[in-house]
Amino acid sequence: MICRTCVAVFVVCMLAITPLAAAEPIVTEGRVTDVTVYQGQALVTREIELESVDGLVEVVVSSLPESVITGSLFAEPTGEVQVRSVRYRERPIEADVRQEVRELDEQIQAVADKIAAVIEERTLLNERKAYLENLKDFTASTSNQELKSGVLNAETLKTLTEFMFAERDRIGERELELAKEERSHNQEMELLKRKRQTIAEGSARTVREAVVFINATEAGAATLRLSYLVGNASWTPSYNLRATEARDEITVEYNASIQQMSGEDWNDVHMVLSTATPSLVAKAPTLEALTIKLGQPVQVQEPMLAAQNYSRMKQEIDQLSKARGNAAMAPGQMANAPASESAFAGRDIVRSGRGGGMGGGMGGYGGVGGWDFSGQTANTDVGLNSFASQLQLMDLNNSLSTLRMDDQSIKPADGVSVSYKLANSTSLPSRSDRQLIQIASMPLKGEFYRLATPVLTSFVYEEAKLTNTSDEVFLAGPVATFLGGQFVGRGEMPTVAVGESFTVGLGIDSSLRAERKLLKKDERIQGGNRVVDFIYELKLENFGDKPAKVRLLDRMPTVGENDIKVTLVRSDEELSKDESYQMNQRKDGILRWDVEVPAQAIGPKQKVLKYTMQIEYDKQLSIEGMPAKR
Repeated sequence: MICRTCVAVFVVCMLAITPLAAAEPIVTEGRVTDVTVYQGQALVTREIELESVDGLVEVVVSSLPESVITGSLFAEPTGEVQVRSVRYRERPIEADVRQEVRELDEQIQAVADKIAAVIEERTLLNERKAYLENLKDFTASTSNQELKSGVLNAETLKTLTEFMFAERDRIGERELELAKEERSHNQEMELLKRKRQTIAEGSARTVREAVVFINATEAGAATLRLSYLVGNASWTPSYNLRATEARDEITVEYNASIQQMSGEDWNDVHMVLSTATPSLVAKAPTLEALTIKLGQPVQVQEPMLAAQNYSRMKQEIDQLSKARGNAAMAPGQMANAPASESAFAGRDIVRSGRGGGMGGGMGGYGGVGGWDFSGQTANTDVGLNSFASQLQLMDLNNSLSTLRMDDQSIKPADGVSVSYKLANSTSLPSRSDRQLIQIASMPLKGEFYRLATPVLTSFVYEEAKLTNTSDEVFLAGPVATFLGGQFVGRGEMPTVAVGESFTVGLGIDSSLRAERKLLKKDERIQGGNRVVDFIYELKLENFGDKPAKVRLLDRMPTVGENDIKVTLVRSDEELSKDESYQMNQRKDGILRWDVEVPAQAIGPKQKVLKYTMQIEYDKQLSIEGMPAKR
């Protein structure tokens, strides 16, 4: 007889070694709460609220967008929850569409029956037409015989002829009606077949999910934050400049033109716009030593080719440096590539530390488990050092003037990284067209003036010099300008740092007009040189009823070689004392006068300014132009 105590001990032992049944996975979509839009990608954060969890639980976050970058999945817990792992997976699911397909099949059959009825009626009409053709032949032959015999019944012939024509008319009308009916039925049939095909194809689709394995050390509610990068998202800056009619203030409306085609809608989210490059690699690249030695003379490259190679090398370094930040992506998986193309999808990365996450309890990071991050960054660092070594060797073997000849490297302003946090929650559906969102609206004081350049145009333009007194950096972008509520034109905003000054155009002032004319030219020989005096006349007319302050610009040639001498001999008015002009434009031969044109300065009352320029050069030579400075 089996001892009851032994049985009890056996049962307890079996329970001790039997694994606990895993809790049912929690499936949820969560809610998108935060989005950082970069220029090409976006970092999306979903908040997952768990009502009650205890112990080990698998949380499945479903409905991830197609453009998700699988290697960027990252989970952060809050409270006493540990994140053990995060992985990405795809599952094909089949939707039950049998009832919809059956209904469409019935509609398709009903339309097919209508088309068959049309075809049947058309066959009967053809038979009637054939009968009328036989009747016509019979009537013609019979009438000929009766006519020859002198017994032709004209009334009967007339009745028979009218019958045949009437029947032909009815058949023709009905054939036309049947053709329209058949065309309509065929179009309806094609539409129904397309609907059926769409429903049938849509029955099988792929669900993209993040599987987060957590351990809740205390029973109760918990919150997770799942973050990931998506492609097909970008933004560019644009501006509206609104100047008051009194010309005392300009409001800069800073906008973001956002393209959001990630595949998921962002509803009521906290949004940040950034020009930084999203990076998944925290460690700086390793700088290796550069060792040089003497060798045989190398073939000297043509200067422009050497300059182009130098510029290209700089661009290669910049692009590789940016690409290094995406080293966490699987090989060949681009930012906008479907996640299914990743050969590494569906694996885990488990990190040690409190909470099983990064940095001792910050969360789990996964999606491309098994991917050698350190190996990938090491390979990239080798490439960076290789390009940098070639660049430095070019520094050593080429003249500075050659290397600067075609310098198209990234300028500091182009590479500025700034972020803008929008004040209010924002909604952006996923769609193909660009959507405009205002970043900020900032009133700025400015110096308003007119600008006349009669050597280029007779139009006089309005401009304003502003200082960026806001807390935001203005990035380069297109501008739409309004003056007193009226649209006056488009332009470009340069990159403007906080505290930096910049100039904006406010369109043509139609009340002013400028003119430039060569009034006199005197030429003489002095020693072995030719000396020529040029007298130019600049005119400004003001059709308005108020005086206008105008910056009047003209230019003298600058000397490319020392054998030409150019001198400003005389001017009716003194050149501008503006410090910025004197330091920059004046040395380039630009002449600027700050003048005031009286109201109604027309005809003999117009503002006239004359100046004399002298050029002296070898009498045996002539003057040629040189390429403009860039």
